[in-house]
Amino acid sequence: MATNKYFINYNSRYEQTLLEDLVVESIKIHGFDIYYLPRELNFQPNIFGDDPISSFRQHFIIEMHLQTVDSFEGDGDYISKFGLEIRDSATFVVSKKRFQNVTDKFRPLEGDLLYFPLTKKFLEIKFVEHENPFYQLGKNYVYTLKTELFQYSEESVNTNLDEIDNAVEEREFTSTFSIGSIGGSGTFSAGDVVYSFNDGSTFGSMTAADSTAIVTGYTGSNLTVRETVGEWKVSTATENRYVINSDVYAKINSKTTKVDSQTFNDNSLIETDSLQFLDFSETNPFGE
Repeated sequence: MATNKYFINYNSRYEQTLLEDLVVESIKIHGFDIYYLPRELNFQPNIFGDDPISSFRQHFIIEMHLQTVDSFEGDGDYISKFGLEIRDSATFVVSKKRFQNVTDKFRPLEGDLLYFPLTKKFLEIKFVEHENPFYQLGKNYVYTLKTELFQYSEESVNTNLDEIDNAVEEREFTSTFSIGSIGGSGTFSAGDVVYSFNDGSTFGSMTAADSTAIVTGYTGSNLTVRETVGEWKVSTATENRYVINSDVYAKINSKTTKVDSQTFNDNSLIETDSLQFLDFSETNPFGE
């Protein structure tokens, strides 16, 4: 027997619009302003499909509802054999209508980022659920975003918003080149784009370069760079490598790589404190 045609439960456009507006209003009242950063793929390998140098250059402010109000989900702060790991996760709900109006995109994608200003943390979208709740009045109104704490891996983040860009720079990996005397005219300044050629050339266009980076500091003998792309090679006994900025160049003698800020590196602190009550000597059967 067919359903009663006098009761319109799943295709009433007016009731669907009313419910959607109520959902939008409730998120605006109880939600947070979240920065949504879509991921841009610069190069997509054919094997694993993972872009090692993807970029985040846009940001959109969208109100979202945080489902986990007590605390972050996941394993939290976890000490493993690899050191301290922070395995925080969270679930956000965003209106489909608002997301499409603000970003002009159909849906958020896995791999995109959320910046949560309240905790100043970046969260990576791991899964987008589009059927929960399940077709209220015959339509879905929200996306449920399953996110995890973002593990930075030299992605390029340049949104022109100081709050986001500065937060990323504090977590960035930087490389420091020990360089020789400068040739050409001028000097290296913070914000300059530098590049290098694997054949040892000291001139040529940046578009033809094998490696590029952005200068963060220059002290006369050390050049610190971030957002390194390509393989930066150092000089050898038989071949020289140069860092170049337009008409300025200098020989790269050595290179070191580290996390820019020790504020986020707790492993050394944990190791030092643990030595006060843990015995790692050979006489300890439970030690190494």
